[in-house]
Amino acid sequence: MDRKAEALLAREKVIGSRQIMRGFRDGRIRCVLIAEDAEEHIKLELVSQCRLAGVEAVFVPSKEELGRAAGIDVASAAVGIIG
Repeated sequence: MDRKAEALLAREKVIGSRQIMRGFRDGRIRCVLIAEDAEEHIKLELVSQCRLAGVEAVFVPSKEELGRAAGIDVASAAVGIIG
């Protein structure tokens, strides 16, 4: 994972695509980290929403790496950075 992604994960975050979509509706998402090995429909939905909201989407190598970096014990397809 690159340093930019690691720095973003130090900030307040929500984990998982449902929480991220809720954050988009609330206008709280500032950046989304997406695992390259996430299911294609999840990646497409999140990238599309990022474009609509003018939010950066950053891809990271794997769900396992993203989950570990986010401080959880399971893999995660995506993490949204808040605020």
